[in-house]
This record gives sequence, structure tokens and C-alpha cells, in this order.
Amino acid sequence: MVDRSTPPPIQSIDKVELLPLHQHTFTNGLKVYYITSKESTVIQLSFLFKAGWIHQSKKLLTNAFTSLLLNGTLHHSAKEIAEILEHYGVFYNIEPTPVYTKMQFTFLKKNIDAVLPILTDIIKYANFPQEELDIYTKTHIEQYQTNIKNVAIVAQWNYSKIIYGDTHPLNKLHTPDDYLKLKRDDLLQFFTTHIHPKNGFIFISGNVDDAILKKLEHHFGTTDFHQSQHTFDETVPLPNSYEQHIYNQIPDALQSAIKIGMPIDIHSHHPEYFDGVIANTLLGGFFGSRLMSVIREEKGYTYGIYSAINFFNTFSVFTVSAEVKAEYTQACVDEVIHQIELLQKEAPSEEEMMVVKNYLSGEILDNTDGILKQDNVWKAIITRHWNQDHYNQFLNRIKTITPEDVSNIFKKYISTDKLKKCIVGK
Repeated sequence: MVDRSTPPPIQSIDKVELLPLHQHTFTNGLKVYYITSKESTVIQLSFLFKAGWIHQSKKLLTNAFTSLLLNGTLHHSAKEIAEILEHYGVFYNIEPTPVYTKMQFTFLKKNIDAVLPILTDIIKYANFPQEELDIYTKTHIEQYQTNIKNVAIVAQWNYSKIIYGDTHPLNKLHTPDDYLKLKRDDLLQFFTTHIHPKNGFIFISGNVDDAILKKLEHHFGTTDFHQSQHTFDETVPLPNSYEQHIYNQIPDALQSAIKIGMPIDIHSHHPEYFDGVIANTLLGGFFGSRLMSVIREEKGYTYGIYSAINFFNTFSVFTVSAEVKAEYTQACVDEVIHQIELLQKEAPSEEEMMVVKNYLSGEILDNTDGILKQDNVWKAIITRHWNQDHYNQFLNRIKTITPEDVSNIFKKYISTDKLKKCIVGK
């Protein structure tokens, strides 16, 4: 009989096994990557095109583009598209990122013959009807009036401005006029110049066989679609902001939203990339982090405080985010800076390091568990141009990193006197 009063021993994770990645190029030059599992009854089909925020010619254009892509084609109305996708149980997610627009469709393999024609119509013939753009503009201008009373949203907008600068494509600060400046021709031009075989790729996972590849090639791979065949750059422009702090008073606010951070010189291919991820996790990257333990549990300033590093291909942005009771605003800011300085002066304990190492190892194991999760892992490897053994290299670094290595990251890349502060509320 199993003794359930004794927990099983904790075992280290030495390696994760990913499903083999296969690659094929269609006649028109469109690349398709795929992973396959004969047990899967579900197909996950993704289209990734270099049509991100860095490529937009107007503020908010990429957001409008992704929101309206399924709202009408030359052959189907928004209502008809929604009904077809619902009828065949298609779950979809279309989202912009700094470099790519990602279109992901998940459905049963048995429905592929019914689903591919409507996806073809969307990818090749979306036409962004004027009435749909008018509804989008009206709705978002109304939503804007609500958003400007939300301390977290206003902080996010203003923080992006002081980090990246006024003219940077990742500056999210905007006004209602920016919605009114969006024209249907802007959307059509963005669509035809960015959504084409030379500017992206397909990723498919599931029980993928030759028959499915032939169907995909028939729909997407035989001829060029859209006149432009230009391949766009993936380089995120460097920040160009000279502002240091923003304090935005909202008199009726019960809380303050705090964002503290700075651009740093670690990028997604940097030799100390893994060290940066581990150091950030220890500071504020999970529920058991240093900031959560001290600022939430010990001092009671907030329900949640987190840090993150957004890695790009030429730099990254380190950020600490929290919403706190208004009377604790300055105390929280001071404590964040104190904890960073503490890590610069004193290496974390082996016990604290072990908690972080176990957490990160478990996250890697969870993120590679099953074909649909591996779908996301492989897309990250492809879009970031990482080595195929990236996650096992990460596991190895988790094992070998020392407390002094973590402290060195904070010493080397974070200057507390250069941290930019955005505080919205009281």
C-alpha cells in the first residue's frame, strides 16, 4: 500500500524532449513548419506575418488591423464569418506583437476541409468594410473615456512614453483623435503589403500528414497573393526617450498604479539572457518572489507586485509594476529601489535560489507538456531565431547559475538612479 503521508522525492529536470520540427516550402515561397502527433484529433493552424507594431505607419493601425481582420472579406460579411467559425467549433486568437501579427485557429482535424476555405478568404481577401471600421472607432473612443479613469491603463500608456519616446512605435499613449485618423485605405494597404508569402510563415500542429500539407499548399502555397512581396525587418528600434518621470494625479483614485523601470542592454541573444530571466524571476517574476514576499506579505502595501523583462532583438526593458493603496505609494517605490540595491550589495541565499530554480524548471516542464504547448514553444524559437536546444540550454543554466551571478546582473545592468518612474493615482 502506498504511504500517502510521505511526499515523493523532488527530482531535478535534466532535459525536455520536444517533438521534431519539420519544415517545408510551398511553390510560392511560403514556409510551413509543423510538429505532428498521431494521437491528436485537434489541428492548430497559425499564420505569422511581420506585421507588428514596429511596422505600422500610424498609431493604433496594427491594433485596428488585428481587430477587424475577421470582420469582412470580398465574399463574406463579419456575421457570416463568425457563423462559419462557430459552426465548425473554431477557436481563434489574433493578436499583434512588436514584430509579428499572429493568427491562430484551433479546430478538429475532421473539419479541415470546411475550415480552410474561410481561412483562405480571410488571409487573401479581407476587405475591412467601412461600416466595421466606423463601429470600431466609435466603440474604442467610448472605451477610451472609461480607460482614462483606470490608473493601471493610464500608467501603462504613460510608462511606454517615458521608456520608448514620443515617436517610437511601442509608445502606447494615444488620444481619441488617433482613432479618427485611421482610414480604410490604411488598413487595406497594411494588409496587402504585409500579409504575403515572403513576409511570414505557417505553423501547424496536430496529426499532420502529407494530405494536410497538400491541402494547405492548394489553399495558400501555389501562387503569390497580394502585389507586394517585400520582406520586412524584425529590428525593434532603440528607445529615444529623454523623460525621466511622470506623476499623473487622478483625484478620485483609491489606488496608485506604479511602474518603475528602464531599458537595459540584454537582448534575446545576449550571453547573459538566461541570467537576466533568472534574476528577474527572483526579484518579482512569480508569486514567491522577493518583491511579493516583502511588499505584499510583510508590509501589506499591495495584493500583487511583479517585475518583468521584455526582451527584444537589440535591447530589453526591465519593469516593476504594482497597484497600491494610495497612502503607501511612496513607501512602495522606496522599498522596490531598496530591494534592488540590496540584491546589488548582497547575493541571494542558496535557499531563495533553490525556490527560483525549482519554479523555473517546473515552468519549462509545464510549457513543453503536450503538442499544443509545444506549438507555442516552437513558434517562439522560430520567431526569436533561437537554437533548437534553447530550452535545454536554459535548464542547464538554471542548474549552474550562482547567487553571485544573479547579484551581478543587478549590479551590471540596473542603475537605481536611472530608473524611470510612472505613478498614476494619488
